[in-house]
Amino acid sequence: MDASAANDSGGQPAASVKDGLRSLDGYLYWQNELTRAHREAVAFCDQLTWLTTNERQELERLYAGTRIETAKATTRHLAHRCTQLRAEYEDRYRTLRLRTFALALAVIATTAACPVLLLLRS
Repeated sequence: MDASAANDSGGQPAASVKDGLRSLDGYLYWQNELTRAHREAVAFCDQLTWLTTNERQELERLYAGTRIETAKATTRHLAHRCTQLRAEYEDRYRTLRLRTFALALAVIATTAACPVLLLLRS
């Protein structure tokens, strides 16, 4: 990919590239979760040496399924919390910006008023 395709909006990657990277990241994350769930199921069943082949396969399937459902719930919770935090931080940033603007305006008004008051006093 050439630089103009990735930087068509003032040095920032195009929105579609960002969306694609987010999708890829999500896909890779979920594939890792599926792999981990299966590995954990196999490791758990390895400890139960008395299981028959069919029992082992069924237990691996159930264990992995439970683990995947837990991962889904955790991921949803984290996504929701990230959204909440983003809104909180945006609100705090907006408040800080307004306070900073008000302070700057007060300093400018005070600085402008001082010479006028000195002229009126004399």
